[in-house]
Amino acid sequence: MLKLWRSDRAEPTRPYWMIWAAVFAITLLNIAVKVTDEDPTLILFGFPPLFLMLLALGFGRHFASGRPAMGWWLPLIPMVMLMIWCVFIQVFGQFSLAPILFHFQYEMESNGVMSFVALQVAVELLPFLLLFVCWRQAARRHRRMQTLGALLTVPLLVFNPFTYGIGNHVMRAYASDQLDLTRHFSDPAVALKPEDRQPNLIHIYLESTERTLWDESLFGKTAAPLKRLEARGFSAAGIAESEKTNWTLAGQIASNCGVPLLGLGMTGRYDFAHVKALLPKAVCLSDILARDGYTLTFMQGAMLGFAGTDGFVAAHNYQKGVGYAEIGANYPAPVTAFGTRANPWGIDDEDLFDAAFKEIVALSSGEKPFGLTVSAIGGHSPHGFVSRSCLADADVMSLPNQTLQAFYCTNKLAEAFIKKVEEAGLLENTVVVVQSDHLAMRNQIYRQLKSKERRNTFIILKDGLSPRLSTTAATMVDTYPTILEALGYTLPDRKAGLGVSLLSGNITLAGEVGLDRLNDAILSDSTLRDKLWGIHPGT
Repeated sequence: MLKLWRSDRAEPTRPYWMIWAAVFAITLLNIAVKVTDEDPTLILFGFPPLFLMLLALGFGRHFASGRPAMGWWLPLIPMVMLMIWCVFIQVFGQFSLAPILFHFQYEMESNGVMSFVALQVAVELLPFLLLFVCWRQAARRHRRMQTLGALLTVPLLVFNPFTYGIGNHVMRAYASDQLDLTRHFSDPAVALKPEDRQPNLIHIYLESTERTLWDESLFGKTAAPLKRLEARGFSAAGIAESEKTNWTLAGQIASNCGVPLLGLGMTGRYDFAHVKALLPKAVCLSDILARDGYTLTFMQGAMLGFAGTDGFVAAHNYQKGVGYAEIGANYPAPVTAFGTRANPWGIDDEDLFDAAFKEIVALSSGEKPFGLTVSAIGGHSPHGFVSRSCLADADVMSLPNQTLQAFYCTNKLAEAFIKKVEEAGLLENTVVVVQSDHLAMRNQIYRQLKSKERRNTFIILKDGLSPRLSTTAATMVDTYPTILEALGYTLPDRKAGLGVSLLSGNITLAGEVGLDRLNDAILSDSTLRDKLWGIHPGT
């Protein structure tokens, strides 16, 4: 080792080598902070000791001489894996194979979303690219640095979150003791409609607005509008997030169909003609309501074709589906100083709620009962989108960061929307459901969120439904039979799909077997998936 040290020391000194060492230290700390999701100020405290250590090692001090030795690039293998993990964390919020495989099968363009995602990816890649360049400069022809890199390669592979994520998924999916989901599945088609007047349904999804935001000690008044709504009706505080319900469409399908989004995944069916209709054999809330004479509309601020939503709407009997392409033409599109859309995901929530009110007015003029689903996007990670009207609202803008401002703004808009419908006399014989689509992904308050026991939001407003809080352990699939019963439907066993009505007080599947075992069963399932997709074994 001493010989290697002396041979390196004998080479000419590289100008500005300390700058290379400083850049390497900063980028390495930046990556470490992102991976662990710690306070970025730790970079300031970690830089001096790391920089001094690199100086002592002579990191990048000397020019390379001679031919490059084999293996200088070995540590880059686990770093590339870590880079992939970080990119998916930024784009999908978590490193989970289900949403990754699903989104790769469907259209991802949504009025500039891909440009927005590309910028996110570029920001994530930059520190890794700097790290790679610095390592190449320091280690490509220096045996001492190569020896250090070789020693670090195996630990970096073993303790890599990419390795853990893939390994954990495979182990859970192929565990020997698995739950048979089909044995716990109840056919929703047997639901009996109410004999008296059928109520209308207004179903509002608030992007990422999880119940964890109720904690005023961490998030202040962010959830105050939802607390006021909760005080008027039924709510649930025990809805955890299960596998394959952790992105927008997956959460919507779980709460509408009583099953996780059991995607085709790696079954080899990647032709878009085959996967256009989502879960075509599932009997969802919209299927039952359409069967019983409802007029149904699905509205969202993003493009309807983004990530398969149009396939779900078309396959499950919504007579009308509208997104940004249909709604956006009637509302202004705020732009940044650079001329790009301020909200690349779609229209502001205030415009969506305004369009939804007009849709309710139109639906109410008909003779049939109606169902309207509205999917807002204000709380979308990583920073959220604050609607125009809230930018001038001192109450909203007093919150410390954009994420909280976006959540509070959308919550206030949702409350005002419900009040506007009520004051217009359009809430008579109407059930209103307000819920999150999934738990929030990485954003400006993610460290505070993950410090708590995280749960989804679920509120039902209905005349005659006494205010009550359910603490039953549940998942999103349990909201499906709950909504059916709130609409007056009779369920023979008070179940639908994999869900159990929370109005019943009965134990749910998650409560019976535990969330971990349920998640393992969801990851390993193929039988229920094939049934819902209409896939015959062996085809």
